[in-house]
Amino acid sequence: MKAKSEKRKVKNQSAKLKTLWIIISCLFVLTSCAKEEKLDVAKDEPIVYLQVMDAEASSFDTTPDWAPKPDAMAPVDRDMLTRWSSELGRDNEWIAFDLSKPKVLSKIVIKWESAYATDYEIFISQDGKKWKKLISMESQNGGVDEILFAPRRVQFVKISCLKRYNPQWGVSIWEFEMYGPKSYNPGEKEPAPKKDLGEKKNKLEEKIARLKTPLLPVDEQEFQKGVVYTSWSANEMSSIASDLELAHLKEIGVNYIAIMVPTYQAEVDSTVIVAHDYEGGDTPTDEAIVHAIKMCHLLGIRVMLKPHVDCMDGTPRVDIIGSSAWFESYKKMILRYAQMAEENNVEIFCVGTELENTTFSAWETQWRDIISSIKKIYKGYTVYAANWTEHEGVNFWDMVDFVGIDAYFPLTAKNDPTKEELVVAWEKTADKIQAWLEKDKIGKSVIFTELGYVSSDGTNKQPWATLTNSEDQGEQADSLDATFEALTRRPWFKGIYLWQYFPQERWSPLGFTIKDKQAEEVVKKWYKKGGI
Repeated sequence: MKAKSEKRKVKNQSAKLKTLWIIISCLFVLTSCAKEEKLDVAKDEPIVYLQVMDAEASSFDTTPDWAPKPDAMAPVDRDMLTRWSSELGRDNEWIAFDLSKPKVLSKIVIKWESAYATDYEIFISQDGKKWKKLISMESQNGGVDEILFAPRRVQFVKISCLKRYNPQWGVSIWEFEMYGPKSYNPGEKEPAPKKDLGEKKNKLEEKIARLKTPLLPVDEQEFQKGVVYTSWSANEMSSIASDLELAHLKEIGVNYIAIMVPTYQAEVDSTVIVAHDYEGGDTPTDEAIVHAIKMCHLLGIRVMLKPHVDCMDGTPRVDIIGSSAWFESYKKMILRYAQMAEENNVEIFCVGTELENTTFSAWETQWRDIISSIKKIYKGYTVYAANWTEHEGVNFWDMVDFVGIDAYFPLTAKNDPTKEELVVAWEKTADKIQAWLEKDKIGKSVIFTELGYVSSDGTNKQPWATLTNSEDQGEQADSLDATFEALTRRPWFKGIYLWQYFPQERWSPLGFTIKDKQAEEVVKKWYKKGGI
């Protein structure tokens, strides 16, 4: 009996302690709530933009070409051409902002790039050390998130990204905007436009006046000195930065620009293709594309419109699986852009790009139907951009005006070949293309609808790959020089579109872009040289 009594006593003491702990916890919560500043804000109170004075990020993406310049202030500069992007493949990456002094915050707007966080938390702090969770978001789908909450007085705000849309990517934010009631934030106002905006406008006007030339029709015998113009942003192509880049391309001798338009399907066997052409999306809007077309034409540059289809899970487009439903969706998408091409006098329209798993004989009827439908609404020249492993298997070359090849042919097995060795390698590849043209009686001129090399050691071995080897601008330049030297000798070869140029400056020490690299001098030499 004594043992049972002791057990009962211990149990009662434990229950009392548990009750006491609950009471203490509740008192702590009540005390905390009591300390929470009450901010009375009228329903119709106007809000103002809260400027950030400093920022810190857990990491930055350093992927060749795709990565923006490492700058934690990029998402708070009111510029949709700059962004923060975290290191790839890592969860729990964060970026924090310092408002410089306590301000009252009631609304946050996040404009995500395509690499968005599906799950994330936002924290606030008075000192940047002790953080309190403000809000938790789950199962989000990117684009623009607008978050409203009861006003809080804070100085530091941090977003922690718990789960990424694509596990292979990082997270990327174009703009992180913070707003608060005007009465509690005296003196806050919209940031002034960047000081160099007027300067850029003046510079653009000067360049247009100097560079604009009459737009001539396509001559099938003329060499197409082209570049592929790429953007994964809704409005980037309508910016002054883009206009200046197009003027720069005219200055280096470019006479054709292929405007790439990314569209998407979820997975390799999906049957629905969509364009993300909305605010914060990663497909240029119709307005942005038309703006770029008009600017090209003003400068006397002819245009190819080149829609792409990408898998949102990262699977290469060459593996996309065809089906009747997929072709219906593809036809709807491609006719939309063919109509745009016709309405804006685009000179060349690309009917498809690297869809290698759909262009063999089993789907020939579907492709012929699509191209026939395109020709009913579009009266210009057409091309199909075959992958370098695909062109011999395409069964509808007779229906397009040019044979297009995205020409990422491997050249040598060496990291540091001489230019002479690269020329020999390209001569062998050109011989194979010529033999195929003759054997299959193709009877069409060939253009390289894409050709590019990264500025990394070993790029000639795998031209299609983004490498993280040591920087080697010389190999990039030599590989391009060898291409021009070998291919421009062939009478059937009528153009190169270099992959790639962006509508603004890019931080790309190891990537494909040749802007301000040795390779750009090679391109200027060939594009300004007579006879090609």
